[in-house]
Amino acid sequence: MIRTSCLFSTIGAVPPRSFRKNLPYFFSVCSLFLLPITSLADEAESSNWKDRFQLHGHLTTSYADSSPSGAGSRFAEEAQIGIPEDGTFDYRVAALQLRYTAAADHTFLVQLSHRSLGDSVLDEVTDEVELDWLFWQWQVGESTRLRVGRFPTPAGIFNEIRDVGTLLPFFRPSFNFYREGSIFSETTDGIGVSHRFNADSEWAVDADLYYGEYDVIEQDTGLGNEIVEVGVDNAIGGQMWLNTPVEGLRIGLGGLRWDVGPESQFNLEEATWESWYASIDGSFERYVARAEYRQVQTPFVSLPFIPSGQADLDIYYWQLGWRPTPKLAFYLQSEFSEFEQTAEIYVGGSTQLNNRRDDGVAVNYFFRPNVVLKAEYHEQAMDAVQSEPIFLPEGLRLQVNSERFENDYSVLSLSVSF
Repeated sequence: MIRTSCLFSTIGAVPPRSFRKNLPYFFSVCSLFLLPITSLADEAESSNWKDRFQLHGHLTTSYADSSPSGAGSRFAEEAQIGIPEDGTFDYRVAALQLRYTAAADHTFLVQLSHRSLGDSVLDEVTDEVELDWLFWQWQVGESTRLRVGRFPTPAGIFNEIRDVGTLLPFFRPSFNFYREGSIFSETTDGIGVSHRFNADSEWAVDADLYYGEYDVIEQDTGLGNEIVEVGVDNAIGGQMWLNTPVEGLRIGLGGLRWDVGPESQFNLEEATWESWYASIDGSFERYVARAEYRQVQTPFVSLPFIPSGQADLDIYYWQLGWRPTPKLAFYLQSEFSEFEQTAEIYVGGSTQLNNRRDDGVAVNYFFRPNVVLKAEYHEQAMDAVQSEPIFLPEGLRLQVNSERFENDYSVLSLSVSF
């Protein structure tokens, strides 16, 4: 009980915005209270220490090329994916993870990651090696888990494994739904708790709740693809997974509410964004059927003379898979994104921006469960938009014009994990 009280006192002493800067301090303090636990290992054989440390890692390295056509300017999503027309071998993700089990119920975990995505604009704001995860985990009994630090955000089917290529049918999960550092975050700096209800029932429910902060990346193609890092505060979210008597079938529901600062291109002052999503995950021995839907609602004021408005982003995808043999699997996927802004400044009162569709097919060959070769092909299309100011009797308005952008791209990748 003393350790628990000291833990929450430490968290309370650190202001939310400076939490990341104080992570090393937090783990130093936390380790002091775990010393009585870890000192028991001195009495054990040295071989027991080997069981306390686990090293894991994964790497996906690829060749990717694309064939764009249509609108001349690169839209935000295509610029973030970063596959050049003349192809590139500089397309990979990797991570190295060290896990230390201080006691049966206490675990420290740190993960370093590396990502290079061709000529993606995201590489401009990422380092060669970054601190991906750094958190302490306390298993409270059989059904409850507490995490403190920088931990993977429990959101959707793939967010916690979004870079582990041996577990993904494609190079990445649905870009529309999970993004690459924009709108949604892979990790949260804060505190999270998980609990399984009705653990002995076929209808067990896995629930997660978390609170913290993180950074997202915004890109404005109208300003020369400039990248802006935006701080997110007071992010509170959660999700629930309902397990069913059908082995491999579960249904999920989640939501997130967060505050975005005035550095966002959508706001002149701090604003609150909201999102909710639903998932269905059917992962069977030879077949896969998955689908997810997410809606994001954001108030925005993008220019001083534009009255406040509302932006709604609807995202959804479906994925089917067939594994005729243990070594071979086929996948189909279609993903969609519809973005609508409503404000008096637009002619007609609203406009749709960057509606994107991506249809993909992939073949996976499993040399071993932890060595997978993937070949995939995608056809994507979206509206590249430009705003033109015009003067009407009711005043200044923006006329939005769009031109269709199409791009076929392919990725050949090899994924390994240990």
